[in-house]
Amino acid sequence: MIEFKNISKVYEDGFEALKNMSLKIEDGELLVLIGPSGCGKTTTMRMINRLIEPTNGEIYINGKSIKEQNPVSLRRNIGYVIQQIGLFPHMTIGENIALVPKLKKQNSEEYTDKVNELLKMVGLEPSIYKDKYPKELSGGQQQRIGVIRALAADPSIILMDEPFSALDPISREQLQDELSKLHEEINKTIVFVTHDMDEALKIADRICIMQAGEIVQLDTPEKILRRPANDFVRNFIGENRLSSFNSHELPPLEEFMTKAITVKSSKGLAESNKILNKHKVDSLIVVDKNDVFLGVASSWDISKNYENESITVRNVMKNDYAYMTTDESIEKALNLIKESKKGYVVVVDNQHRVKGVITNGSLVRLLVDEITN
Repeated sequence: MIEFKNISKVYEDGFEALKNMSLKIEDGELLVLIGPSGCGKTTTMRMINRLIEPTNGEIYINGKSIKEQNPVSLRRNIGYVIQQIGLFPHMTIGENIALVPKLKKQNSEEYTDKVNELLKMVGLEPSIYKDKYPKELSGGQQQRIGVIRALAADPSIILMDEPFSALDPISREQLQDELSKLHEEINKTIVFVTHDMDEALKIADRICIMQAGEIVQLDTPEKILRRPANDFVRNFIGENRLSSFNSHELPPLEEFMTKAITVKSSKGLAESNKILNKHKVDSLIVVDKNDVFLGVASSWDISKNYENESITVRNVMKNDYAYMTTDESIEKALNLIKESKKGYVVVVDNQHRVKGVITNGSLVRLLVDEITN
């Protein structure tokens, strides 16, 4: 599908960003480019849609050199998702998603149906969200729009440049899960840049680890974990992160908790929505005045009932979310997350006061460190 042949990139100041790199990305593959800052991963990705031109070498898409294609036309046929999202604030969500199909002069009836279909695909009801503006959405919701906007013109290739790195852990976990599910459904070729090894291991078909403009190892997550190419790879995936893990005893649950974004059950929906937007999360942990866990209120339920000024967040929360206590095991956390399909589990103390959340990502980090030590 995409082939780099002997690609080099040297900037005017003499910095050599890429060094005679050759790489094949298979049709329908989710390839993750990862490495330390300055390794060339973003340069590599941006060459695919000609935002950066190589100094030497050729890049082919479906056997055709991209040098022979008009850059604007090329970019309109490649989806592009970035960390800053880039939604136009003066356009509604529906208008943002339909932008590229409009530029390509597609039939309006077709892309209107496509907008509705894509919103439903990421759990956002069109009748509620299509006419909203970006500022009315949480960070996680905005990033979902960024992802489906890249799909609106039905491109065969999607480029994603650290799209989830600015989000809170829970939203990031949810979007990673949704991306993996989406990739299975749509079968697009996705090139994904990240600096987070846990994210790469979770979503990738193959991982391309880069250092100083060169590919150090290109393989499946399984093979990279089992057979790291050298000390750089071993260190990068976390062999020496925590020397205390050498005993292979699982650490206390608290070490893998992240902060829970809570809201008092007496808060109104306007106040709750403000907390959602401030912390860029897709759900709030509802507690009483003593921080006792009561349930979870999703941004969807808050938005759906927003016009009702007489109710509080307690009226819209769900109380069937999984939770566990701080003295329970990592194994239980794994099972609860898997069974609930929420991407996280709430952790409480023996008085049911919320202490934090355990996410899929924190557990992936644990397993990686256990395997590589």
